[in-house]
Amino acid sequence: KAVVSTQSTGEGMGPEHSSARMERFLQMCNDDEDSRYEGVSPDQQLWDCNWQIMNITTPANMFHALRRQMYMKFRKPLVVFTPKSLLRHPLAKSPFSEMTPGTSFKPVIPENLDVSKTKKLILCSGKVYYDLLEERAKRGLEEDIAITRVEQLHPFPHSMVDEELKRYPQGTQISWVQEEHKNAGAWSYVKPRVENHLSTEQHFRYNGRGPAASAATGNKKLHKTEYKKLMDDSFAF
Repeated sequence: KAVVSTQSTGEGMGPEHSSARMERFLQMCNDDEDSRYEGVSPDQQLWDCNWQIMNITTPANMFHALRRQMYMKFRKPLVVFTPKSLLRHPLAKSPFSEMTPGTSFKPVIPENLDVSKTKKLILCSGKVYYDLLEERAKRGLEEDIAITRVEQLHPFPHSMVDEELKRYPQGTQISWVQEEHKNAGAWSYVKPRVENHLSTEQHFRYNGRGPAASAATGNKKLHKTEYKKLMDDSFAF
């Protein structure tokens, strides 16, 4: 029951410290980007997939992912993209109540809020969630912008994403935010899969860094400039 844990984050370091090239792992996934997988259970998706790709943000979800990996009755490799910085991040914590009997792994983690007031829904995966959380609080946009985490990228949690999108009013803006450049990370993988679940009045947009050949600039000043633009674009309406 192979498990691979690898670094993937944009924290201003050089390219070799910034990306495990998630996009290459996702390109090798065997699901159909044009299918909504209606009527296919999450267990069946696990059986059919060639491996699992995750970008986990909480200790509880990491616990459940590893526990599920051990107790599954069949073998599927698990690849986890989680930066070491989350080991010491003050917000990356879970109560023991989330690891007791009756709890389980969460492929999607939504926010518990009044969606009738929400103007924009941000979908993201991994550590960038905590950056968005802190920036949203600084800007006082807790009622205007919701942030939903996609913890399991493959097999893609179609039914849960579909259910989450239906919670929000038709006019709500929906975007994907990631630390990686546009031609890297999960964007090219999630884009067609999320679009399969949008209504005719909904549109799915990208907010983040533009395309680049390198995984990171390696220049702290330029990294901060990119980061500021990332946050400004993410919280624009």
